[in-house]
Amino acid sequence: MVYVGVALNESAQYTLKQRIGDEHICFGPIPGDEDEPWPQELCRCEVLMLWGSRVTETLLERLPHVRWIHSVSAGVDSVPFARLQERGILLSNSRGLHGRPISEQIMGTLIAFSRGLHVFWRNQQAHRWDRSYAVDELTRKTLLIVGAGSIGRELARKAKAFDMVVRGVRSFAEPLPYFDAVYSVEDLEALLPDADFVVVLTPLTPKTYHMISTRQLSRMKPSAVLLNYARGPVIDESALVQALKRHQIGGASLDVFEAEPLSPDSPLWTLDNVLLTPHTGGWSPYQDEREVTLFIANWEAFQQHEPLPTAVDLARRY
Repeated sequence: MVYVGVALNESAQYTLKQRIGDEHICFGPIPGDEDEPWPQELCRCEVLMLWGSRVTETLLERLPHVRWIHSVSAGVDSVPFARLQERGILLSNSRGLHGRPISEQIMGTLIAFSRGLHVFWRNQQAHRWDRSYAVDELTRKTLLIVGAGSIGRELARKAKAFDMVVRGVRSFAEPLPYFDAVYSVEDLEALLPDADFVVVLTPLTPKTYHMISTRQLSRMKPSAVLLNYARGPVIDESALVQALKRHQIGGASLDVFEAEPLSPDSPLWTLDNVLLTPHTGGWSPYQDEREVTLFIANWEAFQQHEPLPTAVDLARRY
């Protein structure tokens, strides 16, 4: 039994029923409380599709038959990895699914900071004619992508259309299309002083927690812009706030935060060199269609006892 614990549109549900078999799939809620009634289909399922954040020790205790869990989010940093390993449960995620919308939003942000659109918007609200912002171009600017995975590669492709210099950082250095160079994560600090834009796209793991903090921010240009479209805790938020207040860096674009939703008291709301979005960078009207296509690719591999295309390495946590 496949249990789908996320809301999908009718077209996506129909596609899944056709490919898996109406009698082998069930759509329903994931109880948020132990006292809520648990659907029998959920308790009997072998395959479960849900948000990665919903995978908990409690959930696993109630699912004795589950063999494979598919997360509709790319980030799975909160799942109980040790318990999954202990039970031999496969885990897959939705990496690559959000490359187009996130890369589009990032490019929009780069243009906004380059052309001063965020400043001119505020001036428009104040009916103020002010041409003092030093508008620039993206041409020949250096974009450093920290986490050169599927989203990073799509971003690199788009950035090259704007004639940017694109450098990447990942766990190991290797040539990648659309990147001028790709370096090991150990080279990050040496690369920061030359970057005009630093985009963080790396998974959240114990190794990447606060990988951008006071030391790294101090290495950046005073004009550089930091963008986080990974997970909030990859950046030390308090250190970032201080760097922004002191204009130690030029600005920041943040779609994720250490605590979500962002507190109304956060100073990030009122800083004039910050663009905020409420963790919507990956959303798209085509999401359900793409999610189903990805799940079916994993389903076919699962049926054939082959490696899942988007399997998560439980030891590496991504």
